[in-house]
Amino acid sequence: MTGLRTPLLVAGIIVAVVVHGDDGGDAAAEGVSAALDVVFADFDPVIPGSSPNRFCLGTGTGTFTVCTEVSTDDHDSVGVALGLVDGDRHLDAVFANAGAVNRVCFGGGVGGFSSCSNVGADAAATMGVALGFVDDDTHLDAVFANNGTANRACLGDGAGGFTCSSVGAGTESSFAVALAQLDADSDLDAVFANIDGPNQACLGNGHGGFSCSDLGADVDDSRAVALGLVDADIHLDAVFANDKSFNRVCFGDGAGGFSSCADVDAGDPGSRSLAVALGHLDGDLHLDVLFGNFDSFDQLCLGAGEGTFTCQDFVEESLLTLDVALGDLDDDADLDAVLAIFNGRNRVCLGDGLGGFSCADVSAEEASSAAVDLGELGSTSIFADGFESGDTAAWSTTVP
Repeated sequence: MTGLRTPLLVAGIIVAVVVHGDDGGDAAAEGVSAALDVVFADFDPVIPGSSPNRFCLGTGTGTFTVCTEVSTDDHDSVGVALGLVDGDRHLDAVFANAGAVNRVCFGGGVGGFSSCSNVGADAAATMGVALGFVDDDTHLDAVFANNGTANRACLGDGAGGFTCSSVGAGTESSFAVALAQLDADSDLDAVFANIDGPNQACLGNGHGGFSCSDLGADVDDSRAVALGLVDADIHLDAVFANDKSFNRVCFGDGAGGFSSCADVDAGDPGSRSLAVALGHLDGDLHLDVLFGNFDSFDQLCLGAGEGTFTCQDFVEESLLTLDVALGDLDDDADLDAVLAIFNGRNRVCLGDGLGGFSCADVSAEEASSAAVDLGELGSTSIFADGFESGDTAAWSTTVP
């Protein structure tokens, strides 16, 4: 049966996902674990282009098997998103590459990847990527955040190929992008985290085009963005991780704009926050925020449901965190976190459902990981991490 687009309710927002008909097989019947696996986008800070991307298969108990190279690609990858971009039911990985053509690596369905190919032909300073349905077909598309050149939307053909064009008419310095429905139509929109200029909201027209405007007047060094319901209304809000300035939350008005912005934690202005994820981390119904900080304690900010937060050190470790991803890694219904670490060992932190976490190394290997995503690489049963965690940066991925 062909894929059908159907709504999924996540944290009070309906988002479009793809559900496939039963083909007579599932993960258990195929003998494939339903545990979440992890994919890291890696780079080499000393010898550019000499650190392949890696994946680590989850055991379902919060630990991982030995990590394996995704492919022989040796680009400096700084972003990754998982979704179904070709015609099978195996999760694929799209990598954002700094200074090289972006790449898609096709899942083999047995916990690995079969081959890789270019996404478009641009060799830009791409810093981030999100996947979603941005035109009017049922093929997953990719939106890339570029530093110093126009951001790009690459429309998928359903067979692993893409056709790319600019997002909006401007040239931004964007480091991250998140996709969701910001206005009253059913088209996916994009929010870009920018440095040296205001962050931007780009409203999609449902055909792969976007109309962009500044998201407020703030000029921050924003490195990451996540979308979710953090105040008391039903309009999506944006939380930004800012480098050396207050992290900010901007409140959506439901019409594609944002009414106002506020500091997430007015008492902690100096952290180098480079990553952000949203999820229910302390047992209540309010979305919480996890900030990944560089050379300081990561911060856990517990939401009150009114757009305000109470922040604390995530764990008593000062790490060089470049990205964070949330998902249930040990099958206890509590969200856990995987941290992508610069020049060290990536970390997995298991949550207790009450805002507490205990951490360990993902593996004994050291690398420089710039980004991380979670998904079931060997399963046809469920999906990438955003649907489980409430991290709306991944809401636009797809359910196999």
